[in-house]
Amino acid sequence: MMLRVAIRNVLRHRLRTAFSVAALAIAVALLADMLMLSTGMEKTFNRVLSSVGYEVRVCPRGTLPFSTEAVIAHSSRVTGALEADPRVARTLRVLGTALFSDSIPVFAMGVAGERQTLYRVLEGSDLPPASPDGSVPVVVNRNAALALGVTSGDTLRLAAVSRGAAMAFSGGVPARVWGVIDMAFDLPGQRTVVMPLDAVQRLRPGASDAASFVLAKLRSGDADDPLAPASVEDQRALAAEMTAAFPELSAYSMDTLMLALQHQLAYFKQFATILSTISLFITFLLIAVLLAIGVGERRGEIAALRSMGFGRRSIQWMIVAESVVLLAMGAAIGAVLGWFLAGRLDGILTRSPSLPDGYRFFIPAPREIILAVIVSGAAGVVAALAPATQASRVDIAKTLHEEVV
Repeated sequence: MMLRVAIRNVLRHRLRTAFSVAALAIAVALLADMLMLSTGMEKTFNRVLSSVGYEVRVCPRGTLPFSTEAVIAHSSRVTGALEADPRVARTLRVLGTALFSDSIPVFAMGVAGERQTLYRVLEGSDLPPASPDGSVPVVVNRNAALALGVTSGDTLRLAAVSRGAAMAFSGGVPARVWGVIDMAFDLPGQRTVVMPLDAVQRLRPGASDAASFVLAKLRSGDADDPLAPASVEDQRALAAEMTAAFPELSAYSMDTLMLALQHQLAYFKQFATILSTISLFITFLLIAVLLAIGVGERRGEIAALRSMGFGRRSIQWMIVAESVVLLAMGAAIGAVLGWFLAGRLDGILTRSPSLPDGYRFFIPAPREIILAVIVSGAAGVVAALAPATQASRVDIAKTLHEEVV
């Protein structure tokens, strides 16, 4: 019965209720989106790193892959130590640098290792063990293929400097395109060229044995699925051993790399936390003010109900039920609004030229929507306690006398 009375009371002032529900919906949508923001980037990084297939990464001390120009000077020593470990199935050395084809800059990535999983071939074939004509074999992404006007079988020239006196003198090195690839880490518009590691080492000054980072794939121990990730314990143990053996380097297992990336995302988490707190505070204040005003306007009605035999607890439940009705309507609209806004905001942010393709900020997920509804509902119910207590303590005789007079 109290629920029916609560619904009637909420719908009594339709315009006020409409504005209140709209405000609550916005607060719920904001909270849901901030929860999605706080977890979206982590989910993206975890998905991309897991898709690469390598569990341990060795980088220059205190850096992350491609975060700086720092390199591992003696990378062959690192791969030698990794390959000597029986837990390691294979390794991959990677060196990145900027090169030019004529006057067009490209990002060149040298790789050395078997069965790499950094990219997939879309057209043509992957890098061969050796080029039959003596040229450097390369594969390019679509941006590079369009900018350079090349496809599988074409040739181009690569150099460490743009066209000018130096390049005119050196002429660069000839390269043959073997295929077109898709790279998970590419930035929008980035022109990527992948070639053997030794070719990039020759083109990059002072990098005869350098690598930007070294990857290691551990044996999974699962005969049915050799590509399955190794245990977290094995990953951590190998990373710790590599850090001890090479103090000038940092070795990351998957979980420690995610932890390091979370520090990079601290700004987004703080931003999400601040806006989430504001959203809950708005919900709390809105429910508290609305119910306090409603109780003040209906003091005579509440006194009449008390005189008819309704107990204090029933009055309190009626006021709390009003908050639940308002929150239910606001949450229903806010959930849909939050889901819609998440997709729109993610589309805006992911168009940034500094973000790799496939990276997401807001990943619409039922879990975050449900959590936002539950937390907002809890804040609204707590906010209703004070007006509910005030309503249950109405002086029956005095209030009825004031209403009559």
